Amino acid sequence: MSLPDCPTCKQIDQIQKVTSLYASNTKEWKETSTGIDSWGNTVTTEHLRQAHTQLGLKLKPPDEPGSPTHPGLWYGIGTLIVVILCSILCPVSFSILGVIVPVLGGLVGGATLLPDIAGIPAWAATTIALGLPILCFSILAVLLTVWLGTKTKARFDLDMKSYRMKKADFERDELPRWERAKARWEQLHYCLRDETLFIPGENRGIPVDEMEKHLYDPFLRS
Repeated sequence: MSLPDCPTCKQIDQIQKVTSLYASNTKEWKETSTGIDSWGNTVTTEHLRQAHTQLGLKLKPPDEPGSPTHPGLWYGIGTLIVVILCSILCPVSFSILGVIVPVLGGLVGGATLLPDIAGIPAWAATTIALGLPILCFSILAVLLTVWLGTKTKARFDLDMKSYRMKKADFERDELPRWERAKARWEQLHYCLRDETLFIPGENRGIPVDEMEKHLYDPFLRS
């Protein structure tokens, strides 16, 4: 395969394809780390590491843009946290009630804390005195849950609308723009003599420090 002429010096003896030159000036390796997650399990994570020479760093291809994060991920994490907290707090609450009710109601043979009132047995009066606050609290908890659910749903709908708009912009503009820049990067050649970049057929040199600008804007002039 013949190499193209450098648009600056008109020679081919010092021409190299940027993809090959970048690979020879870049070292990649994987590192493994081990840790403990919140559940006490051992987790092993693999990380990709890179090291570049000064030239390799300058010739690095354009970074792929990140896709917008679906809001359901964060709402899912929040729901999981709420479920975990409820699973921890509810048994504790019922355990406390399991101790309080027998003590107040005298159901385990102890003396009741409330006397007979107008012929109502002490255990019934105690149950009413304890049950009414619990019932009121339960109703308030349900109403609060419904209110929070409504607010969360409205917020989620707004976040989803914003996510759809960002994703549409990403797929229509940002991602294709990066794909075009990456395709241009793969066509780049480098002249070691003049330390300049060029794309065959465009007949112009590109300073290394301005590579990314020219990749995203083919009509840019230095």
